[in-house]
Amino acid sequence: MNEKETEKPVTFGKTFGTRLKELREDKGLRQNDMAKICGIAVASYANWEQGRALPPLNQIPVLADFFEVSADYLLGVSKKEAADRLASRMQNLPEDSRAIVQSLVDKLMEKNN
Repeated sequence: MNEKETEKPVTFGKTFGTRLKELREDKGLRQNDMAKICGIAVASYANWEQGRALPPLNQIPVLADFFEVSADYLLGVSKKEAADRLASRMQNLPEDSRAIVQSLVDKLMEKNN
């Protein structure tokens, strides 16, 4: 089995939908209200909550901002999962490529501190 076949797929639908519904209900809004806010049909919004569809990529930050949460939270991506996935991918790079990536990360860290 190659690495692609063993890597855990990233799935967002159900987690995203569950969180979207919880956030909507916390604000006391109905699906109809959210559909109007998003400028879409109620059925489309309902599909987001039910995990049958995801919104267009440009809607994710808009929803995150509206609900005052991060896009990662909406999509169900934890920092630990993201870090583990990155570490796993790094291990599969040739040594010289790992050194380049590490150098870039170090420079970014210096710049942001």
